[in-house]
Amino acid sequence: MSAPAGIEAPEGDARALLDALSGVERPWLVERSVRVAGTTLRPGRFLVSFPRGALGPGPSRVLRGICMDLGLEEQAFAPLDALQSAAVSVHFGFEPEPGGARVKCYLEFPADARPERDAVFLALKWKPGQQGHHVLTRYLARDGLRPDAQAALIRDIVEAGALRDLMLGALDLAGTAPGLRLLEVVEDANPRRSVDLNLADARMTLEAAGDLLLPVMGPARGGRAYLDAHAGDRLGHVAAGTGRDGRPFFTLYHGARRLHAGEPA
Repeated sequence: MSAPAGIEAPEGDARALLDALSGVERPWLVERSVRVAGTTLRPGRFLVSFPRGALGPGPSRVLRGICMDLGLEEQAFAPLDALQSAAVSVHFGFEPEPGGARVKCYLEFPADARPERDAVFLALKWKPGQQGHHVLTRYLARDGLRPDAQAALIRDIVEAGALRDLMLGALDLAGTAPGLRLLEVVEDANPRRSVDLNLADARMTLEAAGDLLLPVMGPARGGRAYLDAHAGDRLGHVAAGTGRDGRPFFTLYHGARRLHAGEPA
């Protein structure tokens, strides 16, 4: 299988993820992302999204099988297994990391079937073949907050400086478009806390959003070149906060497109 949405040719765990999803009905939504921590740029990330029904007959069994094929410990799957029948969509992600890539499985819930108040997504993230290297992440809707309270949440979570300025600027940009989705992202037993802001409805390319993105992307090694290489991609969403390692980070999602049956990726 070719890499989705122009992602660089996958190898190792990235290839395994795409192969594990080969039986899932298309179309898929595929999207690239890149992570910045200080001056370090980490490209090669991607998401594959589809309705839960695309798993086919016996979706619970199929989803479990995919996760097991991707090296998840069986007992670690329990939080998703208990809730997956209520999910409307499933998302799989891949992220290269030092010490081994991380694979991710997200369940997305409709407003009337959330497993807890405001929980739009529940995600299990793990390093294939590494025992105990899994974590559960909750994505909590914060759209109900007033604009000033949303800005206050960003100030509380994102460190002062260019990173916070970018997220506050993104909030202003999202305020001009319908369909704002502001999420607070939390994990238990580690410092991870961040905000994720959907900007897809602003309908901007990365080139058009350059003034917003460059203060954070530009100082990273290869950051400006990355923006240039993907200048025509549609801006998706942005995330920022504190990672599991306690360091500030920024993530840019972009270039989402539908991948239909028989269409080369």
